[in-house]
Amino acid sequence: MAGIKKGVPFGGTPPVGRYTMEVRGPERMHSSGFDWDFETEVALPASYGDTSDRAYPVLWLTDGPLVFNLAVGIQNLLATGGLAPELIIVGVGCSSAAGLAEYSRRRVIELTPPGNQLFYDGPGGDYFKKLAPEYSTPQRADAFLAFLVDEARPALAKQYRMIEDHGLFGHSGGGMFANYALFARPGTFRRYIIGSPSSNAVDRAAFKLEAAHAAAHRDLQADVFFGAGEAEIGEMMLAAWGIVSAPVLMAETLLLRQYPSLKITTRIFSAKNHFTAVPDILLEGIQAVWGNDP
Repeated sequence: MAGIKKGVPFGGTPPVGRYTMEVRGPERMHSSGFDWDFETEVALPASYGDTSDRAYPVLWLTDGPLVFNLAVGIQNLLATGGLAPELIIVGVGCSSAAGLAEYSRRRVIELTPPGNQLFYDGPGGDYFKKLAPEYSTPQRADAFLAFLVDEARPALAKQYRMIEDHGLFGHSGGGMFANYALFARPGTFRRYIIGSPSSNAVDRAAFKLEAAHAAAHRDLQADVFFGAGEAEIGEMMLAAWGIVSAPVLMAETLLLRQYPSLKITTRIFSAKNHFTAVPDILLEGIQAVWGNDP
């Protein structure tokens, strides 16, 4: 692959120095927009310590404590095999020590786009309204996006050598957030890996933002990977969110816009469910949005 240094095959002679990423953290980071701190972890490329002037692209992970180790392991293999450039990985989320219930409560608040209602019209929305007719929650995806871009990014850029090439990964609610971020603040991330997103949430907020962007712009500079698991189609709760149909519809809509600077890749992974699809989404997503870059 042009511009990417091929890695050493398994069993070959190892290079001088590190050959896997170096993990820093976890550390607590305060946000002005929330009543709680976020846990951040940073993984540095294997070659990071070899020079003092080389800077790297950055992959940001929502649900960081849950998927950080997985993403680092996958990126180690891709970089070693010359299938993707070296990246800095930043995981952001609720500390595991806070417990599953608190993690679930916070992520709904952090990842849900602002709007007047959580659900949407149609069979899926009707399904949720029957389950929880009075359900409501603060919807602070705008504040979380501002934290990532305006607070966490400049703070970490002072510590680590980052170039202005940022990617965002999110799955499920994190995928909903990544889909929202693509249109809420275009250009703040260059690459998006969007897994099984509940993009119909908040009265189809992501689709309304997409339509507003299309009405005002002739281009969208981004590399976007949409992924989901085939087995998700048959799960009632996920079907109600349109967890597979929504990203496919979004991908089709963006394709039809014919934006000259937009690259879209879509994959539905055979027999994979909401959880087992995540490694495939990360593996193919990183290659799709970064694999051809030096």
